[in-house]
Amino acid sequence: MTRLTIIATVALVGVANAFTGAPRTSSRTTGLCMSDPQKPIERGVSMDQDGKSNVWAIEPKMEIESKSSEEKTGGAIIALGGLAAFAAIAAGVLSNLPDPDQF
Repeated sequence: MTRLTIIATVALVGVANAFTGAPRTSSRTTGLCMSDPQKPIERGVSMDQDGKSNVWAIEPKMEIESKSSEEKTGGAIIALGGLAAFAAIAAGVLSNLPDPDQF
């Protein structure tokens, strides 16, 4: 029993390092600037002449579909064919199940 306690204690002490913070380094990093500081970016927030902030929603960009109607029709036909095949297999299996009243 003592041996098991020692092994458990050593294992717990070894795992305890996994929950400590990363060592701090003295290097300094500067903030990244992803845009040109001279170019204003519209973010949905502005200030009026009284100093009150105005917030509005920014509309998302429109997405254009790249599939043609023939591709959409082909996909629908394949989906319907798969559904019909599944229904036929399910009907075959379910109609051939044994009668539960026999047992």
